[in-house]
Amino acid sequence: MAMKHVLLILLALSVSACGATTASPATPEAMRAAALARLLEQTAAQDPARITAADEEMSALEYALLAQSEPAQAAAPAPEPLPAPDLTGARSILHGVHLTSYRNPAHVAAGWRALQGTLPALEGLSARVAPADLGERGVYLRLKAGPFDTRDTAQAWCAGLQADGHWCQPVDFTGAPVAGSAGADGG
Repeated sequence: MAMKHVLLILLALSVSACGATTASPATPEAMRAAALARLLEQTAAQDPARITAADEEMSALEYALLAQSEPAQAAAPAPEPLPAPDLTGARSILHGVHLTSYRNPAHVAAGWRALQGTLPALEGLSARVAPADLGERGVYLRLKAGPFDTRDTAQAWCAGLQADGHWCQPVDFTGAPVAGSAGADGG
């Protein structure tokens, strides 16, 4: 097995040296490859036991040289991604604050703009709207602002609004983006 490795390595080094000298004669890489090939030939002829002792390292070198000399094969096509899970009804891991509710969807965007004009604390936050079925009272559209990383952060933000006399309640940050909010237009 060791002699086979010597021959393969010599062949690979010879090919490397020829390729290197053809491209640019007497490069340090070509000279080193040729010297190593000569050393391997001499050692194989004079002291085969040394070649056998270096079999593991020569196998690694053989593998590295052959792997680099083979033309790059086209990468196997990536497997089809799994379909996205249906998250309908899933709760967000982000938190928001419920600021007000509307019955008419047409009022939500205008309500968000009006709140932004009166509450500077909303700057940089996004708005979401989510339906809330209140039974006999009907379905309301909750206007939420956020996102906040934790419920405590949302609660602290609400506390600031409540101190100024505004209604606010921490909630999850689910719902559809509101037109004109940072989350709806990518900004």
